[in-house]
Amino acid sequence: MNQQLADMTAAIAKAEIAMKAAAWQLDAQKTDIEMLRKALFELAYVAEENGIYLSNLTKSTQDSIVAMRLGGFK
Repeated sequence: MNQQLADMTAAIAKAEIAMKAAAWQLDAQKTDIEMLRKALFELAYVAEENGIYLSNLTKSTQDSIVAMRLGGFK
């Protein structure tokens, strides 16, 4: 019984460490996404100011920029 309790405690401790690592990774990805979104917005603005319009870009890039301008991604 004590060994089972010790094994369960160790498993819970490992799970807690994994959850903290996953939470840190998600926070880092959120920060990265925010930075990339800002960069994409700025690049789209600069491109249009210099005569490079959405129609000159790939469909997926067009969709991303339009979605970003409408307030988010699906």
